[in-house]
Amino acid sequence: MKCNPLRWLWGLLPVVLLAWAATQFSRADIETDLKKRVDSQLSSSGFKWQQTGFSGRDGQITGTAADEADPGRANDIARSIWGVRIVENKATVVDKVDKYQWSASKAGTRLTLGGFVPNDSVRAEIVKTAKSNFPGHDVVDEMKLARGVPSDAWLGGVGFGLKQLSGLKTGDAKLDGLSLTLVGEAGDSKAYRAVKTALANELPRGVKLGDERVVAPVAKPFIWSAKHSGGQVLLSGFVPERARADIITAVRSAFPRATVTDRMDVAEGAANGHAAAVTSAIKELARLEEGSADVRDAAVSVQGVASDQDVQTAVRQSLSRSMPQGFRLTEAITARESAPKPISPYTTSAVADATAVVLSGYAPTEAARDQLVQLARQKFPGRRIDNRLQVAPGAFPGWQNCVDQALTGVARLGAGKIAMTDKLLDVAGATDDEELAGAVPRDIRQGVRADCDANVRVDVLAEAVPDLVWRATYKGNDVILDGDVSSAVAKNGLLASSQRLFPGKTIVDRMRIIETRSRAWPSAAEQGLVALADLKEGSATLVRQDLTVTGEAADQSTVDRVKSRLARELAKGYTGRDQIKVAVLAPAPTQPPPAATPAPVPTPPAPRLDTTQAACQSSLQATAREGIIRFERASAVLTRESFPTLDKLASAARACGSVVIEIEGHTDAEGTPDRNQKLSDRRAQSVVDYLTRSGVDRQQLNAIGYGETRPLVPNDTSDNRAKNRRIEFTAKPR
Repeated sequence: MKCNPLRWLWGLLPVVLLAWAATQFSRADIETDLKKRVDSQLSSSGFKWQQTGFSGRDGQITGTAADEADPGRANDIARSIWGVRIVENKATVVDKVDKYQWSASKAGTRLTLGGFVPNDSVRAEIVKTAKSNFPGHDVVDEMKLARGVPSDAWLGGVGFGLKQLSGLKTGDAKLDGLSLTLVGEAGDSKAYRAVKTALANELPRGVKLGDERVVAPVAKPFIWSAKHSGGQVLLSGFVPERARADIITAVRSAFPRATVTDRMDVAEGAANGHAAAVTSAIKELARLEEGSADVRDAAVSVQGVASDQDVQTAVRQSLSRSMPQGFRLTEAITARESAPKPISPYTTSAVADATAVVLSGYAPTEAARDQLVQLARQKFPGRRIDNRLQVAPGAFPGWQNCVDQALTGVARLGAGKIAMTDKLLDVAGATDDEELAGAVPRDIRQGVRADCDANVRVDVLAEAVPDLVWRATYKGNDVILDGDVSSAVAKNGLLASSQRLFPGKTIVDRMRIIETRSRAWPSAAEQGLVALADLKEGSATLVRQDLTVTGEAADQSTVDRVKSRLARELAKGYTGRDQIKVAVLAPAPTQPPPAATPAPVPTPPAPRLDTTQAACQSSLQATAREGIIRFERASAVLTRESFPTLDKLASAARACGSVVIEIEGHTDAEGTPDRNQKLSDRRAQSVVDYLTRSGVDRQQLNAIGYGETRPLVPNDTSDNRAKNRRIEFTAKPR
């Protein structure tokens, strides 16, 4: 039998294909396993920069290392893994820089980190330190990897620079190698002193200070003062650092035997010529027996007592000649023989109301008095400033600050009283804002510091009732919201509540926003909606602080529930009343007995209530027509000539106990429709209030205003307009 080679080859081909497929699948598994084990070993050895890949058992390492030795070490680790045949190292190393610089820049609430870092671990440590020193700031990392870090001391210099930069309002910290530069403005005097001390004494070992341009905070206003009395010289306020030593030297030279107490804070913001003005004031102050000098920006004030008139004249002339250009001088220097006796007790007061601010008592100098008057004009614009202050000696050193802080606090309240007796400061005021009532006393006490003893009392007023008229009507498938609301938030809240309380009903929004600050009003209106949702139909009317709910309830328990809620759940200052009746169910029809001829149905007599209602309405209208009901102009206040008519109406209403009396308010067309609507509501309510005080059951009365919408005659003459301004009475069944 002959062998056919072609047939043999066709049988071998499937075997070869299967062997090739098995090899390919096995190869993929080997590559995945080797990569996983190599990556794991490199990661545990601290390498995070590399990427690895395998072709069969042959590997390749790529990436950028931070250290020159790292690619070789990574290569050795990869080759040591069992199963790896060869490793091709294609890793690179980050660039090395000769000038190794790092920086941090603070501006507002943003901190930007720049320059070079040796590796990602150090980068993470620097970012962590930055976030710790700058809470609430956005830390922006713009640092780049580079080799060439000077030494281990470099990282200490970074941390030190960040800590000092945190004490600045704005600024920059830079490391050039191991040389630190810090530039910026300190946040306050305390931070300024702390940064300057640290730069002088606390630099990390190996780090040197290259450049330092940290400036003190800017003070506005820039105030400096010196007080000379009884062998003591007290210096306070602000002084530029560059001038501090010269000022101390000038004081010790002018007062060689005095005890000098330095309470000055370093700050920037002094006017040009400040040092010269201060030095001149010190020199002349030393010629007085006692006195004080104050420099506020470019205004200089000197007061005191000279031994005689010659010294008084000489000091005045010298001060006038020596003041730098641009500085204003005021002085109150008296000679010993004519010096007025210091006032004791030294009193200053201010009373601010809606129209005027009255300043009375004493001020130590003309400049101090003018400054207080100017502050009053600034804080109370549009009000009359009644200046009754007299200039007299006797004020304590912190008088100006205490009065200024108190007047500023009263201005925040809008009105109030200030009474200062020597160093005792009393401030009284009131506000309906609880937060402001707590903030004003705190801020005044902090502002006066230790200059005086501040007793501040701010009463919290009951919230003013907004002059609004609002109504919700529920009938059939409609809920109509009409009238005034206190804010857009209140309007949206009432619409949301209506949709929740009246599911499936049509909510009609006719409300107008009249911005009024009131926390309680939206709650009262909400209670009206809640009560209305319990009824079959009705209305809820909120006139100022009075909420009235009228309508029909399904049963007596619903009526009781609404009454209870109106009594218990309305906000403080709001009153609720109801005019709700229980719906009378029609009797079920009965089946007439079978009969050949149905019995005739008698016609029922006219209800007695209709007759009573008509009689009551006739009596009320006749009494109103024959009498007088008038109000103060553009007001809801009843005039005295209306009282006799109202007393007769009260007697007629008490005799009509079986009906509800609707009291309608109407106006002419003068003014806006909104104003006339509210005025008619208030006038109708005033009549209800009077009749209630006269013994009429409040549940029997219902006030409603129609504004200018129902005139009797055209509003074209003064007589016709007077006819349209009226109160009408309508009797309705209970």
